[in-house]
Amino acid sequence: MNNMNSEIYVDISVIISMMPTEMKSKISNNFINFIENNKSNNYISNINPKIPLKEQNIRKETKEMMGIIYRDYLCNDKERINLLQQEKRELEKLETEKREIYNPDNIFNRNNLKENDNVNDIKNEVAMVEYKETFFRKFIKKIKNIFHKN
Repeated sequence: MNNMNSEIYVDISVIISMMPTEMKSKISNNFINFIENNKSNNYISNINPKIPLKEQNIRKETKEMMGIIYRDYLCNDKERINLLQQEKRELEKLETEKREIYNPDNIFNRNNLKENDNVNDIKNEVAMVEYKETFFRKFIKKIKNIFHKN
């Protein structure tokens, strides 16, 4: 178990201890035992039982874990179905976005477009330059030709 998870379990344990008895009874004893067995012994939670949870600065991971506890143990069946459907829609939306971003066909098309643009830019930048020999170069070339003929 990594250190962050064990710290989150401490926060979850504190939150569960703050719950009314009727809510605690809905949570599986195996789950509570798992939380208690895996929580950190060194970490001190910053959750204050005297302040409502909405007003406290709680880690994102702890909120996610509380959402899972709520979905799996505390809400009624109708609400659980709605939450699962909403979660499914969110996952499908994320998958669609990933598919659009990482679609191999699109990646190759984007690369081809970029390569074609670069080639056109290079073609536009290259121009014919007329090379003219200077008088001095012509003179040296003639002298070399004279000596090489002999």
